[in-house]
Amino acid sequence: MATDVVPVLNERIQTSFQSGVMKDRRIAQITKRIRDGTATMTDGHDYAERLGENLSRALTSNLTAETLPDGKLYYNIAKRTVTPALQNNYELTNEVAADIQKIIDKDAGIGLGAVKADFPEERVQGLIDMMTKEGISLEDALAWLDEPIINNSEAFFDDYVKENAKVRNDVGLKATITREVAFNCCDWCAELAGTYDYDKAPPDIYKRHKYCRCIVTYKCGRKAQNVWTKRQWESSPEQIEERKKAGEPSRVISAAERAEQANLIYRDMVTSTMESKDQRKNNRKYKRMKPEERLSAYEKAKEKRTSGR
Repeated sequence: MATDVVPVLNERIQTSFQSGVMKDRRIAQITKRIRDGTATMTDGHDYAERLGENLSRALTSNLTAETLPDGKLYYNIAKRTVTPALQNNYELTNEVAADIQKIIDKDAGIGLGAVKADFPEERVQGLIDMMTKEGISLEDALAWLDEPIINNSEAFFDDYVKENAKVRNDVGLKATITREVAFNCCDWCAELAGTYDYDKAPPDIYKRHKYCRCIVTYKCGRKAQNVWTKRQWESSPEQIEERKKAGEPSRVISAAERAEQANLIYRDMVTSTMESKDQRKNNRKYKRMKPEERLSAYEKAKEKRTSGR
């Protein structure tokens, strides 16, 4: 009875992948920016791209003639190694994208949660079929673990952008889609570059070809600008509160989470009322407060505003 090599291969692939991610300076930088609350949607794309690069190296270094039965990448091996590895990248990409979205939403006063795009099973299955088609050499099979893995990882973030832009635009948070080209891009990508209202974005704006490093992001919020008419609009307070409620989880949050929410609300309240350089200087003291001190200050300010009505 032949030995099942897949468990050992998966363990090696995962170890190599995790080691690469831990050593990746760009991933470390993005992780720090998320902790600091300064991460952007562009960071989300870069994170997905670097995950793809690290996964590609992990796969190609462990699926070799020496480790594969008969020196071949059989369908059942590719299916049980490549697919779960890509699923892991998909999960990590969506988690980071949601974390970044939370940062952006807090600054914009939006309470909607992030929506996870569906895992593209057909697209991944097509990749498996190509690398295991009849008569393919191991060298050609492994070529599908190079750029296509990176491309698919980038596409996970593109799928997130597409799904969340649609959901938010549908509830009235006017979304705009931006496609930034990479250096020395092709003519096709150059034609797609720009910022568009969600409903007027080109059908191909989320698509990417081999070695494409274009960045697709979106923006939305209580106030947005129509990129065609330069007209601004703003949602009513009632609409904003309704969206906040729609995005609130049904669970009871902990005291620590309440304190964190209060910190962020109070920070937004302070920064939104700044009118002068002197006021900005006076408000710096709040940044040095401990969480419980900020919560107390917020509660006092809230009580003062309520009593003054």
